[in-house]
Amino acid sequence: MKVIFIAPKQNLPQKLIKKVEKLAEVYFFEDDPIDIRKIDLLKEKGDKILCPFPEPMGWNFPNEFIKDIPDLKAICLSTTGYDWIDGRLARSLNIHLTHVPNPPNAVAEGAVFMMLAVARRYPLVSKGDKFEFTPSNFLLEVQGKIMGIVGLGKIGRRLAEIGEAIGMKVVYWSKTSKDNRYSYLELEPLLQQSDFIFPCFALNDETKNFISKEKIDLMKPTASLISIVHSGAVDLKYLTTKVANKELYGCAFEEDKKSLSDFSGNVFTTLHNNWYTKETMDIKMKVWIDNIVGAIKNKPLNLVN
Repeated sequence: MKVIFIAPKQNLPQKLIKKVEKLAEVYFFEDDPIDIRKIDLLKEKGDKILCPFPEPMGWNFPNEFIKDIPDLKAICLSTTGYDWIDGRLARSLNIHLTHVPNPPNAVAEGAVFMMLAVARRYPLVSKGDKFEFTPSNFLLEVQGKIMGIVGLGKIGRRLAEIGEAIGMKVVYWSKTSKDNRYSYLELEPLLQQSDFIFPCFALNDETKNFISKEKIDLMKPTASLISIVHSGAVDLKYLTTKVANKELYGCAFEEDKKSLSDFSGNVFTTLHNNWYTKETMDIKMKVWIDNIVGAIKNKPLNLVN
């Protein structure tokens, strides 16, 4: 069995690499950028597992190439998101696709940071405009406000715990999960009543544009939306327009290509890096290696196809 990493070797602790080396031949391809279609080792016969980082490929996996990799047993992603791989194609070829669920704390803490930035109108005051002490410029405190969570998975639950701990009233809507610690609301009243709304669900065919124009219009003018989900799940263009027109208090989301100055109004953006803490990476790398070991033993963990 060959295990082929498309990743910098320095990103993995040596003790984790040795865990794989006890069971398989290990190879690293560290070029950035890289075109994996040019890796001859992938075209050779013999059982193999592919373990890619997305960044060297620009999050653009050549899915049709999967058909040209003989004896590929699994693709073990280092990421939580797996929409950049054609899981259905892999399944049709009897190839396991695994991912690394995100430990919830870093993302939840990042979401609270984004909420506080919006509550205190940081996007406006950071641009250097003179601040006027008038009622129309009041900042917000989050204590006593309603935190509305859409999707109560691991991240949603951790966010709820933090929200409750800082004195917010937590309500949630979830398609499947229930938690008696918090108040359940149907989606429409949650959107209508919440002061800070947090979408907390994975992007898939069912959740594309889930936070649509129609749902955003349900929010009250004093409310804010704090998005920690893939941009394809939220109509960001409509959302930012409503904030710019002062029809919503504010919003926040992750954005790599634009900065605060590219938006009007109380729009706060961060890079896609809220999850990138040492604590989270230590956990993710361990889970990634466990997934690879499971695939070697034909007992795959964290399957997504």
